[in-house]
Amino acid sequence: MRDVPHFVRAAAASFSLLLAGTSPLLADGASAAASAQPTLSQRTVSTLIAERQPAEWTLTFTGVLVARDEIAVGTAQQDQRIASVEVEVGQRVTAGQVLVRLETAMLENKLREAEGRVARSKASLAQQEATLAQARAALDRAERLKLSRIISEQTYEERTSTVAVATQGVAVQRAENAEAEAQRAEATRQLERAIIRASADGVVSERQARAGAQAGAEPLVRIIRDGLVEFAAEIPEADLPSLAVGQPVKIRLAGRTSEIGGTVRVVAPKIDRETRLGAAQIALDTNEPLFAGAFGRAEVVFAKREAIVVADSALVYGRGTDDSAVFVVESGRVQRRPVETGLRKSGKVEIRTGLEPGERIVAKAGAALREGDAVTVVDLVPAAGSVKR
Repeated sequence: MRDVPHFVRAAAASFSLLLAGTSPLLADGASAAASAQPTLSQRTVSTLIAERQPAEWTLTFTGVLVARDEIAVGTAQQDQRIASVEVEVGQRVTAGQVLVRLETAMLENKLREAEGRVARSKASLAQQEATLAQARAALDRAERLKLSRIISEQTYEERTSTVAVATQGVAVQRAENAEAEAQRAEATRQLERAIIRASADGVVSERQARAGAQAGAEPLVRIIRDGLVEFAAEIPEADLPSLAVGQPVKIRLAGRTSEIGGTVRVVAPKIDRETRLGAAQIALDTNEPLFAGAFGRAEVVFAKREAIVVADSALVYGRGTDDSAVFVVESGRVQRRPVETGLRKSGKVEIRTGLEPGERIVAKAGAALREGDAVTVVDLVPAAGSVKR
């Protein structure tokens, strides 16, 4: 060492001091890297705070306006020509009001013929009854003379026979008279039916009758009873159980800015085999003029209550369809919590049991997330906020 120059020994000493001073810094850096490694391995997940809040579930469907009860007015006198039509489409009519008049010349002739037949029948009946009365009087006298043996037995039997014949003649004539009366009554009814009247109050929806045409078998006029129009819709079978008679409904019709209130009046108990659709009819609460055939969209709130509602993406499923769970975050780690689900609609699901208000759950539970995983959370909804549907 004596041969080593002085400046070399000084450089070596300085280098040793430098190494001694930097070794604690290197040790601290290695320790920090080691401690940071678990933090970098944690997953960042979006979370939300479970809250019990007012929630409602709605069902929307389309349909058209239809007449609640449409009356088809026709006539049995299909061979008669139409003389005049007294109403127009859209006109409001009352029960008993004249709608259509048929030609009556032929019917009037039939009535006159029937009345003449009745008159002749009555005259013949009166004559037969007079003959019977005379025969009975003669028989009475014969009975008294027979006791005195003034007339013979043969004469008495002849007068008895005359009474029997007269009695039969009266019976036959009475039957003929009844037939004539029935024919006159039928002719009278046909003449009355030539004037076709409305059977109920309502609005004329169709008018097929034309003056000069044959009446025919088709309805001449159609009337919407009391002018009542309602909303008719076809509902998918999966949604049909959500409807019930009496539920309030809001309807928006094409071309109208305001909504119309209504009530579910009928839910058909039958589903079409081919389309798998059911039917419902909604009574409308409005005085505005409505047009049958108009298109509209209806909305029904079929459930409304306080509930915990989360997005479908927060659920994870097991083997069974009812095996549902959510991931709850506690102390920076996730725990799989089985839950019972309720109503579903528009990507939202009701949690009935298994989750308490205030608990933090993973908003999007991916398949890679496992029980006990450490996570870093980012709240989507503040704890004091409310979830709106």
